[in-house]
Amino acid sequence: MQFSSLFFSLVLATAVVAKGDKNSTSTKAVTDKSLCKEMSSLNQLVKLASNTTKLADKTNNNATKIADIQSKASEASTKLTTMSSNTTLVSTCAVIDAAAKTDDECESMKSLQKLITLAGNDTALADKAKNNQTKIDAIKTMATKAQTKLDAMTSNTTLTTACDSIKSSKASSSKNGTFHLIIIGL
Repeated sequence: MQFSSLFFSLVLATAVVAKGDKNSTSTKAVTDKSLCKEMSSLNQLVKLASNTTKLADKTNNNATKIADIQSKASEASTKLTTMSSNTTLVSTCAVIDAAAKTDDECESMKSLQKLITLAGNDTALADKAKNNQTKIDAIKTMATKAQTKLDAMTSNTTLTTACDSIKSSKASSSKNGTFHLIIIGL
């Protein structure tokens, strides 16, 4: 019992790293994923600040808000430069981003297939559209476009192999009773 308490304390002590956020008093775990997410947010802020049209639209041409965003973007640019100099982080983020994109594409394929299946089932389609012929026709039109997109996606064998792998990985983790420890409020 003491060993498990000691082990749990050790895990907590090594897993929690304080993130240096000057505006926050909370302690958050810093992971590669969180650093990559931060880099992405910083990139988006810098891009927004450099696009005057989007910036004006986003702020409703409010000069104070524009100046504030540009000031934050300047700070973000400096931090981004520092983070980008870490080649290990940059390459790790590339892998994480690619995995996230693949997962998104797999989910998209699943959604497209559901739409196509719905359009092919007259009973379910009529029920979904509440027998509104205009809605039924619209869903069938969307399904036709979805089929074209799905055909293009499924022709990518690398993507389909990755999706099959993700699907089997998720299935095996749920069958094996895999659980995730979530610690809240640290």
